[in-house]
Amino acid sequence: MIKKHYLSVSLVLGVISVLYGCGGGGSSTDVGSNNTSEKSSTGPITSFGSIYVNGKRYDTSNSEVYVEDESSNESELRVGMMVDVVEDDNGNAVRVSYDDDLEGIVAANNIAAGSSAGTLEVMGQIVTVENKTVFETDIAAISSVDLIVAGNIVEVSGYTTSDSTITATRIEVKAVDLATYLSNYSKGIEVKGIVTQHSASANTFKLGLLVVNYAGAILDDLANGVQDNLYVEVKSVQGMNASDQLVASKVELEDNGRRDYSGDDGDEYEVKGYVTALAADSITVNEETFIISNATEFEDGSKGKIKIGDMVEVEGSVNSDGKLVASEIELEDSDDSNEIKGAVASIVINIDNNGTITLSDNTVIKVTNNTLMHDERDEGITPDKTFNLADIASGDYIEVYAIDNGDGTFTATKIEREDTPKP
Repeated sequence: MIKKHYLSVSLVLGVISVLYGCGGGGSSTDVGSNNTSEKSSTGPITSFGSIYVNGKRYDTSNSEVYVEDESSNESELRVGMMVDVVEDDNGNAVRVSYDDDLEGIVAANNIAAGSSAGTLEVMGQIVTVENKTVFETDIAAISSVDLIVAGNIVEVSGYTTSDSTITATRIEVKAVDLATYLSNYSKGIEVKGIVTQHSASANTFKLGLLVVNYAGAILDDLANGVQDNLYVEVKSVQGMNASDQLVASKVELEDNGRRDYSGDDGDEYEVKGYVTALAADSITVNEETFIISNATEFEDGSKGKIKIGDMVEVEGSVNSDGKLVASEIELEDSDDSNEIKGAVASIVINIDNNGTITLSDNTVIKVTNNTLMHDERDEGITPDKTFNLADIASGDYIEVYAIDNGDGTFTATKIEREDTPKP
C-alpha cells in the first residue's frame, strides 16, 4: 500500500482494492465505467474551488470526505494537507480522505530565528521544513515555525524521504503542551512508522529514532502481536516516560502492515516525490520503487540528469509480478529559493485557476494549478479553505516563493496573502 501523506500519487486500483494512503477512508468504491477499477490521486491540496491536487481541479460537489478515518466535510480540509482523491470517469471526486503523518511532541527546533526552513525533531521523527511548507497555528504567540519550542504539539503532513524523515507540506501548531492538547483532543498524540528492534520481553520497539513502550497498550488488528517490519500507528495519552520512551495507549496495524503500494496487474500509478534511490534499472521515489525498462520515456530525454534528492514525477503501472514499471519519468524544477514580496498591481486569470500576477515593481509571477495558495489575512475576509487566485485583488500584499524562469518571469510554488508587509 501507499502512504498518502508521503507521495503525490495517481493510481488505478482493482475493484477490491482498499483505499489506503493519505486519507484512510477505508473501503473501496467502484467508479470505473465497467465497475472494475478505481482511480486515485494523492498529493497536497494547493488551492480550493473545489480542490486542486497534483495540478488538477477536482469537483467535490458530490464527494464524500474523510478526516482521520471519520466521515467529515470539505470545510475541515486545508491547503498543504496530503489527501487521497478518488475520482469517477468524468474526473470528479467521489471521495477525499486526509490522515496526518504525525501529531506529537516537539523535542527540538533547529530552525534559525527569522527563517522558514530547517528541521524539527518530533517524537523521534525528523521533519524537514521548506519555504513552501504551509504553516498554521492555534497559538497566537507561536506565529512562525522558528518560534516552535520543545514541548509544543504539532500536526505534520508531508512526504517521507526515509523511515524517520518527513518533508512537510503542512505544519500546524495544535497546543503549547500535552496537557493542553489532551484537554481538547482526547484521542491523544499519534505517530506512524515501521517497527524495528522489537523486544517482546521489554514490550518495546522503535519507530525511526523513537522508542515505544507498549506494555498495557491495546493492540488493534495485530492478531500475531507486534513484529518487526510491520507498518503501525501508535497513539498515546501519556506522552514520554522517564526513560524517554513514548508510552503507547494503542498500537494499530496500518494499511495491512505495509507502507508501500501493492496493486493488481495493470493498475496505473503516478507519483510525484523525492528520489531516494537510483540504479541502472530502477528508481525509488519516496520509498516506491519503479522498474526502468527500455520502454521508459524521460521527459527531458535523459536519465543522467536525475540524481538522489531530486523531485520527479513518475507514471507507471503494475506488471504481472506485482512490480511497478515506469512508463514516463519527468524531472521537476524544485529551485524555489527566490523569495519575492510586494503589492499586487494587476492580475490575469486564465482557465482553471492559472494566470499571472504583476507586482507594483513590474515583477511577473506565473500561477499554476501546482501553486500553493495560502491566505494569512484575518479570518472573515476570505477563509483559507476557499482561497484561490480569484480572491487576490489589486493592492493586496503577497509573499511568493518561486522558480526563476530565466526570461524575466517567475513561476510561483507558494503564494501567501498577508495583512501587512512583513519586515
